[in-house]
Amino acid sequence: MDDVVIIGGGIIGAASAYFLSKEGRKVKVVERDPTYKKASFPLSLGGFRRQFFQKENILLGKFAREFIFQIPELLKTAKNPKPTASVVPNGYLFLFGSEHAPEQYEALKNHKACEAGTKNIKGSELKKIFPYVNDEGIETVTYTDNQMEGWMDPHMFHAALKNKAMELGARFVKGEIKNISEVKAKIVISAVGYCTNELLKDIPVFPQKHTVFRVSCPKHIPEMPLTSDFTTGVYWRPEGKEYLAGSPISKFDAKDLEPEWNDFEELVWPALAKRIPVFEKLKLTGGWAGYYDCNKLDNNAVIGKHPKYENLYIASGFTGRGLMQAPGVGRALTELITTGSYQSIDLSGLAVERVLENKKSPEPYVL
Repeated sequence: MDDVVIIGGGIIGAASAYFLSKEGRKVKVVERDPTYKKASFPLSLGGFRRQFFQKENILLGKFAREFIFQIPELLKTAKNPKPTASVVPNGYLFLFGSEHAPEQYEALKNHKACEAGTKNIKGSELKKIFPYVNDEGIETVTYTDNQMEGWMDPHMFHAALKNKAMELGARFVKGEIKNISEVKAKIVISAVGYCTNELLKDIPVFPQKHTVFRVSCPKHIPEMPLTSDFTTGVYWRPEGKEYLAGSPISKFDAKDLEPEWNDFEELVWPALAKRIPVFEKLKLTGGWAGYYDCNKLDNNAVIGKHPKYENLYIASGFTGRGLMQAPGVGRALTELITTGSYQSIDLSGLAVERVLENKKSPEPYVL
């Protein structure tokens, strides 16, 4: 019998393998597609932030930053003594109209309680700090500008976690598990992301398709933060000499990962041009689509021991946040498994029981 078997070798599985291996557990990770072609993490924008509503997500975002900036030391291996995730700490900029402003004022109370360091200004003050942004229709703004938030390379981060876990003794094997009963181990962790409901029918986590567009513009603003305009749902950031922009439309039951190209002309370009005037001269240069592992109950993660099983733990439903929350979740699961309770960040509010009992704990700030 194995000690620990993790089903799913994506970013959550790799982080869990790293932290458990550090504690001396014998870990086997079973992944059906080691190329990770359709996995959520490599198709994301790679962001890390602490600007959320729920305290658990704020604290996980804070730890993400702490961990990511220590990658060169924490994840170095004999084969790769200088690992990196190519971090770009440009910050995040959130723009709220009158419709969403009251909710953000409440969120800022949680930010303060968690010492998130988020800055808040009126919409009328926006251009003083970000002169290239049109403040029309913006009531309040939150942002960071001291390297607390930004983005990274998802492939490099995953590779660094996986390689360190392997050096610590974890085994990554190719295979597909279709029933939990197939796994013979003291501890089983389900980290299968958007395929969760296929494995566990009582967990409402399903694949949700999102499209990201690559665009070029004659005017390049390399210092621009990852910006989300909640008046339109469109978000964007620099990428090299170009930009990436996400569609506000998501789709369940998608048959393929072909980008929703019509979204660009109909929704994304008009929103970008309105908010950033220089973006009127944008040119579409590419795009892709990926799946979020979306928890349909409340857009919040499902983390912890499954009460119907003796040895099963779950980490899923991150709805686009898996990459940034992986370090905190991997550490939390390890604490729960090895000590019986959370030691660093209390994630009991994201427990499996709340989903089984249909008790919502909504996270509204999904990008």
